[in-house]
Amino acid sequence: MKRRTKLSIIAVLLASLVMTACGKESTPSNSDNGKGDVVKIEFFQQQGEEAIQSAYREVIADFSKEYPNIVIDMNTVPDPVKVLTARFATNDIPPLFTDFPTQLQFKEKVKNGFIENLSDQPFIKNVNQKYLDMTPADDGGYYSLPYARNYMAVYYNVDLFEQNSVEIPTTYAEFIEASKVFQSKGITPLYLPLKDVGHIFQATNIAFAPGGVEEMAKVAKGEGQIEGNTVFLEFAKKLRELTEYANKDAFGVSAQMMQEAFANGQAAMIISGSYGRGNIKLANPNLKFGAFPLPNDTADTTTALSGVNASLSISAKAKPEEKEAALTFLKYLARPEVAQKWSDLSGEPSIINGTTYEDKYLQPLLDFIDNGNVHDWMSSTLPSAIVTELYGTTQGYLINNETPEQYLKNIDETIKLNAVK
Repeated sequence: MKRRTKLSIIAVLLASLVMTACGKESTPSNSDNGKGDVVKIEFFQQQGEEAIQSAYREVIADFSKEYPNIVIDMNTVPDPVKVLTARFATNDIPPLFTDFPTQLQFKEKVKNGFIENLSDQPFIKNVNQKYLDMTPADDGGYYSLPYARNYMAVYYNVDLFEQNSVEIPTTYAEFIEASKVFQSKGITPLYLPLKDVGHIFQATNIAFAPGGVEEMAKVAKGEGQIEGNTVFLEFAKKLRELTEYANKDAFGVSAQMMQEAFANGQAAMIISGSYGRGNIKLANPNLKFGAFPLPNDTADTTTALSGVNASLSISAKAKPEEKEAALTFLKYLARPEVAQKWSDLSGEPSIINGTTYEDKYLQPLLDFIDNGNVHDWMSSTLPSAIVTELYGTTQGYLINNETPEQYLKNIDETIKLNAVK
């Protein structure tokens, strides 16, 4: 009797296990909307601009309604490049993060097996082919979802230009002449953020020293020098000259402070990135402003800084359920209507097919970028460590009133000290 009872109990337990297993097989995967276990993933987002963060928050909130079983926890910190580098070094890699696929440091992460290959994901085909072609790793694979293009340009106050009969300059001489007109009328021509000199250095070097990034790359390899380079000497002099038409407190001004000052009509022009457009519109939705490339001596030698900006990648070390959730989010972001909303809110030009960036005052700049001379960010050619240290070298040149000749010598020293041995 006891033996029969035991057999009956075993039979019941086996039946129960089979039913449980069948139930699990029929449960939707974590990335399906509606049911299933909740998966929470960290999204390490490197861009600190409020408009960009706000845009991501909006689309994440929309995503959560459609996929309540996936929680995207956006994390934005000060000095994100250093923080993310440290996290990779300690194998504490966020499951989902933004990064810069054209940069050398990103390609090293790919070589080391840290980043998931997205080449076979259908949503990759939603990216504008021209910009997708800028992002393959050394093995030809795609390891990120490029989401926006960026640029550095001169933003200008349309009303101030019209009221003072100033034309958009197409040469450096015309730019200085326009600055003199504004200065003579008590208007600050150019608002500079020399507390955050980095992107000003990149924009002016690429504008005023064509081929300069490649020359610095040679120095990093132990070939040649910047000292005595006449093109760099001209760049140094022009950079110094710009400060003569800038706000007096430039060394205490951050990029965000510059954008807010421009939004409030405190200057006719600023040199800023596409990432600043959203902040300006947040600060003053009614401001009428446009953009043009920072001009060199002639229109033919003018080069704009432009590249791929916000790109999203998945850690190859993430758990399977985290990868699945992250892929679901990227697939969602690649929808044209979602990318359009993000672009409208952030101010960044989307590179997802089917989106538009309609602004008649910005269109001439975008046309120039599509058809003129452009150069990617320095870290696509130089190691990021060198680029970052050159920011300090440039700030020292301006704040210490060093000679252009000394500045060029310091550029050489900075590159050699930080070059990979």
